Amino acid sequence: IIMATTEAPVDTSLQVIGYAALLLSCCAFGTMFVPLRRRNCKDGFFVQWIECGVVFIIGCIFYAARGFPKFEPIACIGGFLYATGNVFSVPIVEGIGMGIGFLIWTSLQIIVGWGVARFGLFQWIAPQTVKNDVLNYIGIALTIVSGVLLIFVKHVEPEPENEYDVTSKETEHRDEIEQTSSESERSSVDMTGLAKKVPYIIMAMILACLHGLMMSPIEYLKQKNPPADSFQVFDYIFPFYTSVFLFSTIYFFAYCVILRRRAYVERNLVIPSIGYGLLWTAGMTLWFVSSDKLSQVVAYPCTARLPPLISGALDVFVFKSIQGTRSYATLAVSSVIGVISVIMIALSNQI
Repeated sequence: IIMATTEAPVDTSLQVIGYAALLLSCCAFGTMFVPLRRRNCKDGFFVQWIECGVVFIIGCIFYAARGFPKFEPIACIGGFLYATGNVFSVPIVEGIGMGIGFLIWTSLQIIVGWGVARFGLFQWIAPQTVKNDVLNYIGIALTIVSGVLLIFVKHVEPEPENEYDVTSKETEHRDEIEQTSSESERSSVDMTGLAKKVPYIIMAMILACLHGLMMSPIEYLKQKNPPADSFQVFDYIFPFYTSVFLFSTIYFFAYCVILRRRAYVERNLVIPSIGYGLLWTAGMTLWFVSSDKLSQVVAYPCTARLPPLISGALDVFVFKSIQGTRSYATLAVSSVIGVISVIMIALSNQI
């Protein structure tokens, strides 16, 4: 096993590339669900399949650009984990909102992803040390607090613009506004809303564990085969993206067979799903770069925490889907704690 170390000298230019990739990756991940706003995605299987088709095409482009390097089956494990967890992402967003859902599942995802990088994974992945353990642990604890706070933020679902179920959704939206206007009914509405959130919170936990482990096969390959050039990490993109599309297709096929005519396939979702796929692929590709140039201990928590803050800000300032003084205050506190936690985790490897 090749032990990771933080003491080796690092090329400053590569660090700049790493941080630039990290920032752009967070922006892409934080806005990737925007094309699906006001779209009735139902269970999300069709959306995910279109998205993963885009992922595969871009993976082929990288494979050709890198001169058709050796195909690494181990990298496919990460794609399988992503595609399996990805089944839950759109229902989570539909059920508890883009900003809130993103912040909940990334809290646990950070613990899993950071834990594997920090302590290793059995005999397969060597642990990565940090210079300041206390700062690192406090940062992770604050990350958890940030995610938990977001469960209590009230989210108003936007009206869908699909040709189906628009009337019913408008009626539900109008009823929610009328209910929240009555102080006497507010507690019962909140309890009902909390009960409806439980299945989506469970989905978010499953997704977090799967996605928290999806970069581990790549880390294993990097430790087993030290890079021969600065961008060898791109060689793992094609097998990763290929398995993403393969398993997404398997799940979509099974979904269509089981539901048959009740399977939800909507032509108006094709273009938004392509936009979603392009943004996710951009974010994931840049994540490969930032994790390679920095370290997973630094890149993972930053990439998992900052995008939800971006999407949460969009929910407040653009889509107006988070409303109420209490929700604003909770979101603000959670965001501040989230930023502080990311900074502390990053600094723990520097001081």
